Amino acid sequence: MLVPMPVGSAIDARRKNRWLTKFASYWSNPTRGAIEDWLDQFSKEDRDVAARMLDAVLFIDQAHIYIKFRTLLAALEGWSADPQQRVGRWAFVPFSGSAGESGDTMTHWFRSATGMTQKKYNDLFCYRSEILAKEFGPEDTIVLIDDFAGTGTQASDAWRDYFSELVADGPRVILMLVCATSAAASKIAESTDMSLHAGHVLSEPDNFFSNACVQFSQDEKRKALAYCERASRSDPKGYGNCGLLLVLAHKCPNNSLPVLHSQARKWAPLFPRRG
Repeated sequence: MLVPMPVGSAIDARRKNRWLTKFASYWSNPTRGAIEDWLDQFSKEDRDVAARMLDAVLFIDQAHIYIKFRTLLAALEGWSADPQQRVGRWAFVPFSGSAGESGDTMTHWFRSATGMTQKKYNDLFCYRSEILAKEFGPEDTIVLIDDFAGTGTQASDAWRDYFSELVADGPRVILMLVCATSAAASKIAESTDMSLHAGHVLSEPDNFFSNACVQFSQDEKRKALAYCERASRSDPKGYGNCGLLLVLAHKCPNNSLPVLHSQARKWAPLFPRRG
């Protein structure tokens, strides 16, 4: 989470313009009117905490995702753009299993970010259903690509239920993510044989409702929770109680506060999720 403006700061045109610039590349393209409508759902007394939450949102745009992918790839031991310099065979695979899911989007962006969109690189990319037929061995590397891990449960379950059987012959398996929480990183390390490489790692102070989060007072957290309960009765602190103020260019994770992304009878989000 970013450092918000001080309590009581004016919610003026300059501040709104900063939000507009910051969130401009979100897929639904939030407008000034959308921001004002979102703020209007808060009472006059609580609008300050709402504004400070927007200040604190960590927004990761597509350009930043590209930079992270290039940096993460360059740091992988044994990788080279020159096939003669690579150690073993390599495969880049969408972590999610269905077409159109986040892994597909991230793999497409990964190819663009790393300059591997040409046909000559096609053999480096495959779907997880093709892994077994390629007979990867101990000298080879499989890089699974996705956007985010909040609790680590989905990654752990996918490893247990699917990937562990596909890589029984022992290739190195890397999970490359744009962002992950430290809790997810720990769970992935404990319950899988994947090596996690994440562009951002969010820690306990990034959980809005945690005592480790000192950017907001307990009174502000109490006020915010009432609105989060209006937006989502089932996960008022975000899925897995992660309490994040995180938005990615293509989606807002459900681990983030529901006032940001949840559509409810009494709530309209600023960062709606697709579908």
